[in-house]
Amino acid sequence: MIAGDMRMLLALLVAATAGTRALAAPQASGPRGLAMGGTGVASSDPWTAPFTNPALTRFRDEGTGRSVMLPFLTATVRDDEGFLPAVDGYQDALDALKAQIDAMDPGVPAQRSAVVTRLQGLEGRTVNGETEVGFAALVPMEDYSACLWMRVRGEGRAFPDIATSDLVTITNPLSTSADLEDLDSEAVAIAAQRTEFGATLAVEGAFGTRDDARRVSFGITPKVQWIETYNYAIALDEFAIGDALRDLRDTQYERSSSAFNVDLGLAAELEKGAIVGLAIRDVFRQDHPMIATGGREFSYRVQPRTTLGVAVERAGLSFSADVDLTRTRNFREAPASQFFRMGVEANVFGQAQLRAGFAHDFEDGLSDLVSLGLGFSPAETARVDVVTQFGDNSVGAGFQIALTL
Repeated sequence: MIAGDMRMLLALLVAATAGTRALAAPQASGPRGLAMGGTGVASSDPWTAPFTNPALTRFRDEGTGRSVMLPFLTATVRDDEGFLPAVDGYQDALDALKAQIDAMDPGVPAQRSAVVTRLQGLEGRTVNGETEVGFAALVPMEDYSACLWMRVRGEGRAFPDIATSDLVTITNPLSTSADLEDLDSEAVAIAAQRTEFGATLAVEGAFGTRDDARRVSFGITPKVQWIETYNYAIALDEFAIGDALRDLRDTQYERSSSAFNVDLGLAAELEKGAIVGLAIRDVFRQDHPMIATGGREFSYRVQPRTTLGVAVERAGLSFSADVDLTRTRNFREAPASQFFRMGVEANVFGQAQLRAGFAHDFEDGLSDLVSLGLGFSPAETARVDVVTQFGDNSVGAGFQIALTL
């Protein structure tokens, strides 16, 4: 039942993103980076680099020409505390209590206690969703590289708001099934969709001696952002994740705003096959207040994220690791996160790539994720990448096609 709920939620998130209205956003952009634990600051392909480290659009194989990344899609669902099955359990227990009251069943007192226990057990549980879809067109020149791109990122979380008055109503031996139809506890869903249009420019230089020169590049991405936020609530005994994803898009729960921001990136070659990268995404901090619903006010926050990464390639094997140097909190009311990510990739005869990765949140706000992925490059002009993620009550998936012209 739990696995079925997670698969359904993942499918709904994918559908929501494809419809340009996402509930929820991975830190790495594209299935390759996601399959390698979410890394990318030193290891991204040129066509995904604008999303992770603008400088890497310049670090490319010399044979790479103009490239187009067709829309990629990724989605991840984290139900670390088992919110969805706990809600199902509460709703089933409440329905059973109503039926027992109407039937004057002698087991009503025990069932009242069971419902209260399940309601109290929901306290502090959340489910988090992340989705992303993007497109990029890369044009490498002799002295610089340019890339135009678009991305729709979404993230959201759902959690309970338990009314203490409901505990009194449920345990009251005189309350009827009709009283239990009018409880005050609610499920709250807050979400944000960020649509970005950016133009990345990266230039390359060198450092070291003439006989041992090392490549270094700097990249900058000015971008326009359109932010849509959602603040939705429904009675806890009526909450269903599919209905919530559909209903929160109603204009009564939505607020929109626009902004300008900048991403910066630096990449340097330590030696042949070894790169270190530093990226600062969203240099300008912004707060986007959500519309108030049921007296609840929330805020979506865009804040600088500084990440250091390293990538090493030897004999067809690649290793990458990223660490966030700053803590971030995308919803002001949510726990902060600060990730360490690592991944490996094995190139099989230049035709296929096997990938695995791991992501850990130092702040323990989100669960650890293990990722596995495959890449196919049967021809120099086409690449296909897929990824799956899993963890405690967490699932994820992604798909991408890239073409080199």
